[in-house]
Amino acid sequence: MPADSASPLDDSFAAIAALYDAALDDRLWPDALRKLTEVTGSQASSFWVLVRSNPSLLHPTFITINFDRKAVDEYLGGMAPLDPTVRYLVAHPRESIVHDGMLGSGRDEETRRYLDWHERSVETRFRLVGQCTLAEGLQAGVALHRARESGRYEIADIERFRLLHQHLRRALTVGARVGSLTGLQRVGEELLDRSSAAIFLLDRAGRVVFMNRAAEALKAREDGLQIATDGLHLPVTLEDEQLQLLIRQALASSQHPTGSPGGVMRASRPSGKRPFGVSVTTLARVPAALTLFRPLVCVLISDPERRLCPSVQHLGTLFNMTEAEARLAVCLADGEPLRGAAEQLGVTYGTARSRLTQLFEKTSTRSQSELMRLLLTVLSCQ
Repeated sequence: MPADSASPLDDSFAAIAALYDAALDDRLWPDALRKLTEVTGSQASSFWVLVRSNPSLLHPTFITINFDRKAVDEYLGGMAPLDPTVRYLVAHPRESIVHDGMLGSGRDEETRRYLDWHERSVETRFRLVGQCTLAEGLQAGVALHRARESGRYEIADIERFRLLHQHLRRALTVGARVGSLTGLQRVGEELLDRSSAAIFLLDRAGRVVFMNRAAEALKAREDGLQIATDGLHLPVTLEDEQLQLLIRQALASSQHPTGSPGGVMRASRPSGKRPFGVSVTTLARVPAALTLFRPLVCVLISDPERRLCPSVQHLGTLFNMTEAEARLAVCLADGEPLRGAAEQLGVTYGTARSRLTQLFEKTSTRSQSELMRLLLTVLSCQ
């Protein structure tokens, strides 16, 4: 054998090393896929993360090599839930290795529709999948693909893949932990640690997955906010129903951008202090490719009792507001309705409406709720 020729064993070691490299840096998954594709005698491959959220089935991460981009877009755009392999993976999350011979010969309408599309759009015909369940409802893995002329994956191919799969499973577990820590670090650096407002990040089930220091302090005061296993709650029934509606709308918007991204409201306090201002917003930031920490909604709670006097000057500087406009903006951010803000400032309702129109123009917002979300964010970061 020539000195510069790599052996099959060397190729396997290189593929294994690439998996662990990708676990530490998700930008390296394409290189890991290329090595896996070569060492297994495949023509294409994909790295995927699958989130099961009834009734939805999401692929928040889907990295491929040697696939047509248009076919990938069509697959993610509606064909993936019809894929018999995906349906088998969802039904058998603990099955570590899945191949064509395990799928049976069912020909229901969804399967026929998928196979017709696959025949037209994709050149590969046979598939071998290694997966790992990282948490309830969260699966990840690698799918290897062969063209028709290369033949299906035989028993010997599957047995060789078992060695690689042991390392794939460990790499995915490591990657989830690293991705989770990276996600926390990214969000913390950019938003959470700079804010004096209480910020709660919620997952796809509405559960609290992170609180900043101000949120932890707010929780400890027990003055109008309850944190349960199923998420955030308010003590007043009607207000709690409104909060849950805003959270549901924001969660829906995270999956369907045309939906409502959330909204704003006021929340009463048992202590009798002025109500909290509450803003619920969909998070647009894309998390790490593989992470257990996947927040979708941010709930920001502003305490008017902690409002700093320089807020008026701060807004004037940021948005070129007059003092009168800035004072109205602060009132609105505290949760006052426009009519109540007018009374508090000693101006007519018509004057307040005129100033509100100017605020829309100066902040590039189009509605009072949009303006309030912006103001809550800005004022909380002083």
